[in-house]
Formats: sequence, C-alpha cells, structure tokens
Amino acid sequence: MKRINFILGVFFVGCLLGTGVLSAGTESAIKPSAKPDNGLAILMEKHSISHTTAQVTPTVCALAGIQAPETAIALPIRDVTDFWSNLKKKDGKPAEDVIEKALIFCPDATGNFLVPIYPDDWKPLFDSSDVVVKGTNVLPSVTPVCFGAIFTGAPPEIHGIRKYQDKYLPNPIKVKTLFDAFAEDGKKVIIISQKNCSIDLIFRNRPIDYISVKTSKEAVETTKKLLNEYDLIICYDGNYDSIMHGKGVHHPKSIDAMRDSIRWYFELVEAADSVWAEKNRLTAFIPDHGAHDTKEGKGTHGTSMADDAIVNHFYRLRSGK
Repeated sequence: MKRINFILGVFFVGCLLGTGVLSAGTESAIKPSAKPDNGLAILMEKHSISHTTAQVTPTVCALAGIQAPETAIALPIRDVTDFWSNLKKKDGKPAEDVIEKALIFCPDATGNFLVPIYPDDWKPLFDSSDVVVKGTNVLPSVTPVCFGAIFTGAPPEIHGIRKYQDKYLPNPIKVKTLFDAFAEDGKKVIIISQKNCSIDLIFRNRPIDYISVKTSKEAVETTKKLLNEYDLIICYDGNYDSIMHGKGVHHPKSIDAMRDSIRWYFELVEAADSVWAEKNRLTAFIPDHGAHDTKEGKGTHGTSMADDAIVNHFYRLRSGK
C-alpha cells in the first residue's frame, strides 16, 4: 500500500497568518475564522510547517463520520481523509463507510528530533504507515497543554490548560474533546494510562472509561485485552519521557525506552489487526512533544525550539474484510 509521506512541510509566506489561513496552494490546517495569533499558528509560523498536532481530533472525527467539537479550530488532515476515501474505492467499499475502530498510541516526548539520529529505529514506522504528518504543537510544549490541544482540536486559550500545573485543577479541559464526540455518537471510549499522569487526570468526568496502571508496559498489555470491548482506545506510554528527564534524551536507557515505544506500537497494531479484522480501523502513533538536554545533561522541554515543538504523527488505515 502506497504511503503518503507529508514529512516535508509546505511552507508559509509573509501574509500566511494575517488571514488565519495558509498561503495559496497549501492545505489549510486551521479554520479561516481563527485569530491569526492563536496558539496553534504560532509554532507553525515559526518553523514553517503547515500542520498542527491539534488536527488529530478533527481528522479522527472525519474518518469516523462524527462531528468534531465546535470549539476545534483545527481542520482534518486532507491527506489522511483522502487516503481513506481512495482505500475504500480500491477495496470496493461504499463511499459512506467510516472507521469503526480506532486505537491511538501516545508515546510521550518521542519527537522528530530523534528521527535523524536513530533512523534505523524509526524506519519501520515510516515504511508501515499510510500517512506521516510532521506538525508543530503548542506553547508551552509540555504534556497536559499539548495533549489538551491534540484531543480537543483547540489551542490552549480555548481548551483551558495554559501551563503544566493546570493538570491538577478540577476539570481543567473546559471544552468538548474527541472522547466526548465519540461518546455522544454512541461509541465506547477508554483511556488507559499511568496513574496520575497528565492524560490520566485532565480528561476526567466524561462519559467514558478509565483504567489507571503502574507502567507503560501494563498499559499496552491492558489495551490488547480490551480491544473487543471499545471503539476508541487511547493507550498512553510515558516511559521515554520519565527516563529522559532524569538521564538525558540520548542516554542508552532513554533510547531503550524509545525503542520500546516503537515495538509496543507494532504489538498493538498486530493485535488490532487480529481482533478488528472485520472492522474498518485506524491505528495511530501520536506523540505530544519532543525534548532537549539542559546544560546539566537532563532532559527537558517546554520551549518553542524545534526539538521540543516538532513531532511526527503516523496514521495507518485498514478496511474490514
């Protein structure tokens, strides 16, 4: 199956954000009505990249035939939706067929900065994905702010989390999310993550299920067991992020954790292909941000620099048998 690789961003010109839309000949990533200084556009402009990580929610909603949250200012990724349309035609599926099952794997901090340094580790992901999208996140580039944007389609000033500490507030996400959209459509949704991590906290009190575990490995194994029971599963992996903060982004143990993330994703893909073989399905590798080392050799993130701000999202689509 041909992979559409959208790694090389389509670049902005000077008037790009004056109207809130992309320049002529490029795909729009943000609604034309969005303010030009919104939190999604800032890093897109800085790094001349035409996609934002906040497009995950409207893209997954579009694939599933579900209305995205009204507060989402990001738009679906056309390369992904076009790929799905073309795949349906190739497989003789009706045009109205939609994605029935979705598994989103969220490996924290595994940003684009790792790819050119460890190309052999990342090559299988690029080769096996149907669409690869390079995009920028939001500021500050920390986990709760970034995943807030990813799963609402909105910038921090709309979704409500403006800094890391906001994750501890009651109900910090103030708008509807991807999870609400699926639940309102009658879908069963679950978030599986390490206890008290950002994803475990910031999306609480919604009509979905939650499982809190001790380790990333446990999250992966739990996900495999629950594929039959849910329509949308979020599996969070915080292993690389946790290790690199203490040891540095290129420490051998950090890189082992990065490799675990890639290996676990392929294990989940294999399990989903088996359990969901009859279903139209999406599996996706969706990190939140990257990282860099401090002068002391400890990993950190939160800035607008490319190492923190640019990530690759990997989409894989299959039609049911």
